[in-house]
Amino acid sequence: MVRHYCASLCHVVLLLLFLTSAEICSAVSAAVDEDDDFVHQMLTMRRAFIDRLPPNVLAYFKSSEHAFASGNEVVIINSLNDLEARIGSPGTSPQDRIGYLRVLALYQPGHLHTLLRLGDSLTAINPSEAMHYYEKSFDSAIVGEGKTVVEQYPHIAFVVANLVGRYFMNEQNNQKGIKYAKMAFEISKQGIIPPTMGGNEGDTCSLLTLATSMDTFPASLEAADASIRTMNYYADIYLNHRETTVFDDQLTTQTLPVSMSDPYIHCALTLFPLSFYYREDVAAIASQHYNIVTRAWPKLKEYVAPHILEMNRGDGSCHEDSPDDEPKRINLAVVSGALSSGHSVSEDFGGVLSRLSRELFKVTYVFVHEGVDLPIDPIFEVQTKENGGDDEIIHLYMNDEIDTGNGAWPVRLAEEMGKLRFDIALFLDLTMSRVTRRMAMSRFAPVQLNTHDEAVQCCLCRFRYCLGHPITSGIRTVQYYVSWAEAELPVHQAQAHYSEKLLLIPQGKMHQYYQRRIIDESVSRLSGGSIEGYTLESFGLPSSYTGAVYLNMQKPFKIHPEFDELLCGILNLDTTGIAVLHKADTMDTHQIFLDRLESAKCPLSRVYFVEAQPHHSLIALYKLCTIVLDSYPAGGCTTSGEVLEVGKAIVTLPARLLGGRWTVAYYNIMELDHGIQRKLVASSTAEYIEYAVQLGTNSTLLREVETEIALKFPNLLSREDAVDEWQKLLLQTHRDALLT
Repeated sequence: MVRHYCASLCHVVLLLLFLTSAEICSAVSAAVDEDDDFVHQMLTMRRAFIDRLPPNVLAYFKSSEHAFASGNEVVIINSLNDLEARIGSPGTSPQDRIGYLRVLALYQPGHLHTLLRLGDSLTAINPSEAMHYYEKSFDSAIVGEGKTVVEQYPHIAFVVANLVGRYFMNEQNNQKGIKYAKMAFEISKQGIIPPTMGGNEGDTCSLLTLATSMDTFPASLEAADASIRTMNYYADIYLNHRETTVFDDQLTTQTLPVSMSDPYIHCALTLFPLSFYYREDVAAIASQHYNIVTRAWPKLKEYVAPHILEMNRGDGSCHEDSPDDEPKRINLAVVSGALSSGHSVSEDFGGVLSRLSRELFKVTYVFVHEGVDLPIDPIFEVQTKENGGDDEIIHLYMNDEIDTGNGAWPVRLAEEMGKLRFDIALFLDLTMSRVTRRMAMSRFAPVQLNTHDEAVQCCLCRFRYCLGHPITSGIRTVQYYVSWAEAELPVHQAQAHYSEKLLLIPQGKMHQYYQRRIIDESVSRLSGGSIEGYTLESFGLPSSYTGAVYLNMQKPFKIHPEFDELLCGILNLDTTGIAVLHKADTMDTHQIFLDRLESAKCPLSRVYFVEAQPHHSLIALYKLCTIVLDSYPAGGCTTSGEVLEVGKAIVTLPARLLGGRWTVAYYNIMELDHGIQRKLVASSTAEYIEYAVQLGTNSTLLREVETEIALKFPNLLSREDAVDEWQKLLLQTHRDALLT
């Protein structure tokens, strides 16, 4: 092997850097096995490096390799000077400049200026590679003792650490994200930022990041708990032990240009991961998040619409119609950033909202566009003026000219809505959309309601699926949360999970107007593709396999460590079964997932990972599996409905929060035979494992269960009681507002 023929690893690396591929092969062919993985990896690295070089730079690199390898100090210095001249030449294109910098970093791997220049040049075009070079600038083992960017240029180190930390947060690498956010916070205490940014107390932006950060992909239950402890520690510093709390948008965006577009989004992290922390006091954490961001941006909570102020004249009389008067139509705003076609918010609420009585409600859909400008789902257009009704659709956007650099800019949208004198604002995605969340902190309607926002990430571009993210908002200006009694614990217990007053669709009633997603028994209504013609091999699974296939295609970030024990317990009980899971989006998170499963003693040789699928392929995969495993503690919603629609069984373990109880609620509404339901709904981890394996290994029992599901599934469809109950709740909240 290589180690037997080279004096050291460095010798091999030098060979690979300074010799051509042909020379390497010639040098080691007599001593190294052709299949030697080490040499293959080195050659692959060299080819990858060369492939990134533009033609001009590649020609220079090939002509200069031997000069740098000569060991002659004068030759090397002259070559470095020539390389620097090429980098600094006005005639060098940006692409070539990056290529020359890459070559320079190869020859001077510990040169701090080169690492920083490469990071800066690559941030916009290849952020992953940029972070690679930036990270090296903090590593004394690479740049030398006393020569890191922190020690040489603390101002630059602060900016770079903030950028790197935020990048890794976005990549769901919480460990690195927290590391660099802490670093930025500590560096900023060295007197390098003005008092309005935090001064010697530390940068407000970095502190906000630390005070709102939850690990989206924890490596263990202990890591998840530690993440919450860390967040609460910094939240306490910000809320209780700090003089500077108001955010300085202007200076921060000047100092941290990456925050310019929207400093709120850059500095304050989303509440979304809380949806999976079922062991925590979610109402307290959501309220804490609200307190933090409104302390930073007080304007978010200051606006109250004029018609709300007018409602009370000061003498106890109500300016609006009295409850005893002939009722006028209620002016209802439906506010969401997820009203696009195929989105599960549209799927879940469109049926009910389009069927509300227009004699009782004047409906306006407020589509808050974030990022990609998608068209609205046609279901929200069925009663617009163009179609003979009087529904209105309002599209709201960020205005780059006036909103950029202002974390409280959504107040402008709230003010626009305030002019329309809405009676009720119904928010569909307050933990999913960071724009509508900020809008709801203002009060532009007398009644503001939250309800279960369900989907966050698409499996294929525009199609998004309900991943069970119904969680409280923590926002003081949102008075009510509309939920579903079938999917909640008894109200006296469930109320503790919400900062809002909990209103429930009654037991025995459906919360949505559910419509089939598969038409003509074989075509996806969402993607238009056929669900026929698929085999296990279509998904990279063993084609000849005849044992049980246990499937869970929820996004991996939804599968918290609590689920690992269930999955691995099933595979260890059914020693021939295989598990099929959704592959993580990044290699880092995929490796965390693998490590977790290995720690839980999963037989990894029987665990398969499938990439994101278009809707029709996903449904086909459901049909091919033996059993669908409901994730725990956060379970499926739209996912569960789709699985039941194709007659497949789901084993579930209801959790204490709404997002972990959808499947059992569907079973209740379907009115499954009690004996059948008892084989699907577990009350403990041991039962979950037992029930899954019983169904996976007993084909007679499985057919009995699937027959019952297929027979009873239509009980979920086209439920007018959902429309009736929503109307009652909306009318009730409006009447209560008039009375108070």
